[in-house]
Amino acid sequence: MYTYTVTGTAPCPDETATVTVTINTPPDPGVDGAITLCSTDAPASLFALLGGTPDAGGTWSGPSPVVGGMIDPATMSAGAYVYTVTGAAPCPDETATVTVTINTPPDPGIPGAITLCSTDAPASLFAQLGGTPDAGGAWSGPSPVAGGMIDPATMSAGVYTYTVTGTAPCPNEQATVTVTINCHLIRSGWCHHALHHRCSCFALRSTWRNTRRWRCMDRTEACRWHDRPRDHERGAYTYTVAGTAPCPDGTATVTVTINPPPSRYDGAVTSAPRTLLRSSHCSAEPGCAAHGPDQVLWLVERSRDDERGCTPTVTGTPCPDEQATITVTINTPPDPGVDGAITLCSTDAPASLFAQLGGTPDAGGTWSGPSPVVGGMIDPTSMSAGVYTYTVTGTAPCPDEQATVTVTINTPPDPGVDGAITLCSTDAPASLFALLGGTPDGGGTWAGPSPVVGGMIDPATMSAGVYTYTVTGTAPCPDEQATITVTINTPPDPGVDGAITLCTTDTPASLFAQLGGTPDAGGTWSGPSPVVGGMIDPATMNAGATYTVPGTAPCPDETATVTVTINTPPDPGVDGAITLCSTDAPSSLFALLGGTPDGGGTWAGPSPVVGGMIDPTSMSAGVYTYTVTGTAHARMSRPPSP
Repeated sequence: MYTYTVTGTAPCPDETATVTVTINTPPDPGVDGAITLCSTDAPASLFALLGGTPDAGGTWSGPSPVVGGMIDPATMSAGAYVYTVTGAAPCPDETATVTVTINTPPDPGIPGAITLCSTDAPASLFAQLGGTPDAGGAWSGPSPVAGGMIDPATMSAGVYTYTVTGTAPCPNEQATVTVTINCHLIRSGWCHHALHHRCSCFALRSTWRNTRRWRCMDRTEACRWHDRPRDHERGAYTYTVAGTAPCPDGTATVTVTINPPPSRYDGAVTSAPRTLLRSSHCSAEPGCAAHGPDQVLWLVERSRDDERGCTPTVTGTPCPDEQATITVTINTPPDPGVDGAITLCSTDAPASLFAQLGGTPDAGGTWSGPSPVVGGMIDPTSMSAGVYTYTVTGTAPCPDEQATVTVTINTPPDPGVDGAITLCSTDAPASLFALLGGTPDGGGTWAGPSPVVGGMIDPATMSAGVYTYTVTGTAPCPDEQATITVTINTPPDPGVDGAITLCTTDTPASLFAQLGGTPDAGGTWSGPSPVVGGMIDPATMNAGATYTVPGTAPCPDETATVTVTINTPPDPGVDGAITLCSTDAPSSLFALLGGTPDGGGTWAGPSPVVGGMIDPTSMSAGVYTYTVTGTAHARMSRPPSP
């Protein structure tokens, strides 16, 4: 409380008036802070990120609603979060900002597995991962990994780990591919026919087709002829060994040609025929006799007492053994795999076409399609969609074989280019979409500090900040985003027009004090006379003044006016004096005033004054005062706030 005291002239006492001054401390929101989080991190306190000594009890605003002063990177958006502490009038509210950056953890995909045959072509480990793994990771495992490929011919089975490096504070992430490699063992099997017609089979799991004459069931059962050879028994005999998945069955073919015997034998069989064993090709030696146009049969009997074999009883000299060699070359048809398909985004990294083939395709084939294929890769950024054909050259007489991969390439959505706008809170609503650069796709959605209706930003009702435009992508293209940074400036407040009436003899007065409302300080005054220090001096300045507060673009300057009225004080003239004799005639008191007194005043004195005359015969001597009424010049009080 400040007391103003005016000293009174005795016997009048001193008089006082008081001004009660309240000084409020501005609020302290602290110092701006920042934090970088991973979207998998636990919620963090925004308040704890402010520097200085921020006041408690403020409120938070930002890209996402803030509950309990916490930032949850799993559910909330990155951006600027503003902490506002309400000021006690006339102290304004104060704010501090915490800038939140949220990094996404890397995605190594979902663990997978693959079973290969040791003869399979190299396969892409990356293609075995589930989900949508990030490219650019590193592989480790039982064998060094080159180009992300597993080569079952040279590498070991086991667990191969794919590691994608995270952007701090997100840690690295891993996923595994379990590789099983089965050996492709083509078991050779053969049955040996001896004189004792025993059969030894060394591939018990093998099966023979087109073997009408041999029956081989196990290592000890006799293999017998069930018929004599005929021309239709010539041909290809296929030997099949069952493979362990994914190894295919293995086959080999023996082509049998029956030629006429080089000789015949003329002998006699001493016992009746019991078992028809094999044809014997004899040379044309003395004593041989033909038992058919191209073969001779040995007829032997099997002794019941000799279970280990049959002993033929033949008279005469048998034909000697004869041999011929057939070199059989068996070519395996090429395997181009099974047709596949892949859908890519035009921004995706190159992918292996080979990895899209099903089955167990042979390596070393060639690719053809809508675009030239280099290294077996499809690059969606530069190559065309369509059907790509994988051709594996066959070794004659096996023909070439083909399989296809149908490639679909989707275009990523275009949200446009980031933009910005600065508005005044009194501006009309503006289109956020129109502020995007480039050629943004329509149909996206807006999100920001305030709900967006119709794609418009209304600075009168909505908050400043970053507004994000999201256009949904067609899988596998992700959604794309662009932002508009909106700055909203508050128009200046020059206060409410005021007025003051002064007398030319008054002391200088503050023009700012005559403004109503809550005018911003720092403006400039203009008027009929130059204004110095915001003061109006009625003795030297002309009436009238305008207060202008500059606006922050695009807000215009704002003005308020103080209407100043300066009145001139009345002139009662200059004091005079007269000495009269009590017998003198009446005299004019007005005529006794010096200067240029205003008329219309009133007289007061020891005796009533009539008509401005002093009559010494009837009036008393003394001081007669001439009063001219002045035009009011009391200061106007400040207008009320609107």
